[in-house]
Amino acid sequence: MAPSDGPAHIERPRPRVNVSLQNDEIGYAAFGEWYDSLRAQVLEPALAVAEGSLRGALADNLTDRDLTRIRSISGRVKSKRRTWRKIHHPRYEGQVTTLDDIAGSIDDLVGLRVTCINLRDIDMVQTALDALPRVPGTDLWLDPASVRDYVAEPKASGYRGWHVNLGIEVGDTPAVCELQVRSLLQDSWGELTHEETYSKAGALPPLVDVLSTRMADLLAILDDIAEDLRTELDRIDQEAVAGSDDRDVDAADVLAGQAADAASLLLDRWTSIDRPTDLAALAWALQREFGAEISDDWFGHGSFKRFLRHAVPKGEISTGRQAYLLPMGGGRTLGGATPSDPDPDDSGRPELDTAPGPARQLRRIDPAFPLLSDTDWPILFEHLAESWRRVKPVDATAGTVNRLTRSARDLAWGAGASLSRRTLDYVVKAILAADEPPSLDRRTDASKLLADMFAAQTVQRMTELRILDDSSSKAAARVERWIAPPLDR
Repeated sequence: MAPSDGPAHIERPRPRVNVSLQNDEIGYAAFGEWYDSLRAQVLEPALAVAEGSLRGALADNLTDRDLTRIRSISGRVKSKRRTWRKIHHPRYEGQVTTLDDIAGSIDDLVGLRVTCINLRDIDMVQTALDALPRVPGTDLWLDPASVRDYVAEPKASGYRGWHVNLGIEVGDTPAVCELQVRSLLQDSWGELTHEETYSKAGALPPLVDVLSTRMADLLAILDDIAEDLRTELDRIDQEAVAGSDDRDVDAADVLAGQAADAASLLLDRWTSIDRPTDLAALAWALQREFGAEISDDWFGHGSFKRFLRHAVPKGEISTGRQAYLLPMGGGRTLGGATPSDPDPDDSGRPELDTAPGPARQLRRIDPAFPLLSDTDWPILFEHLAESWRRVKPVDATAGTVNRLTRSARDLAWGAGASLSRRTLDYVVKAILAADEPPSLDRRTDASKLLADMFAAQTVQRMTELRILDDSSSKAAARVERWIAPPLDR
């Protein structure tokens, strides 16, 4: 999620309570009276509302499997002592001259924290938060201009994490909450250093800064290793899910006990789904119900896909990089909606006005699919094309993906633009997965080539998932123009 993904920055609301001084010198006694009143009337209620709304938003937009990747959701109200110290920091000189200036200048009086297992889960939470409105007046809304990505660009201290401001209302009073999303290792660094350094008055000795930064760098290396480990485990799981279909299995061996129950559960699930469902999510649901050991041979079938074909013989499984179980019937209508129907979750999302209906349908099935404005796609492919020329990718490894996305983000930053790492990661992986990944040179209109390639892949995937069919040529053309607009437009 990048600041450019949404509207201009929305001015931060300023909570007000019935304690206010309008003199230039703020004494601690007057500050304490003001703080105690603000905390009771606004901050504590805001924390309760924001934490509950955040939990609900994540539950609504993540699968049960994804939710297990979140280890904790917590919140706090900044203490009186730390708020007092913060308003006297040089950063706020000139900004805080009255008590009412405090809530309008400091955005972390109310703080929320989501701690995930590793780096990829931070992207997962960002994707879930993409569903939040961008304008005030709703239960919970997100200010895209407030995003601070300290994972991609760590602080000088070594701190890493992803921050964004969320807005809520307590009665008729607006309030801002700062959300921090961290991996377990990033959170460990914060816990190990924050109390030790925050409580010290004055400047810290240089050695403390050096040691804190070294520890952050070491933990970042461990985070990268954990990410590589997860990638390899996911690959193994995917092979187990996909398998090959050339093994004869005696169905009678699996029609007893747990196998019959599992088959019945899958059949019931198939009859109830109204949109394509990821096979990996279905497999995980069975593992949660019957134990992880069932994935050793999937009741004698060797892979989840073969067991699914046994349990749901009339079910249809999509082709492509990611396999989905398709709903019953051969029509392309999903959940009673047509590709042109607006999504109620898109309220307050003006950047989605140009996204065609099939793209929004795909986003409901695959929450990671990027929805950009038709003016943002050309910017993305312009910088990605130059990155492609510089990196000259020869494989589709995680290292290659990281080099391409990092280079494109750096190029965009130098040009005054901002590209989401998550969006770039999605597009790069899709293009690298093509049967013949592009080879670019200076004579090639590289940005148009990459855009056309991703647009064609997207339309093909929509066809595989029944969002489009043979009668949807006009809708397919709209999707292609949205991702790869004509050069003379």
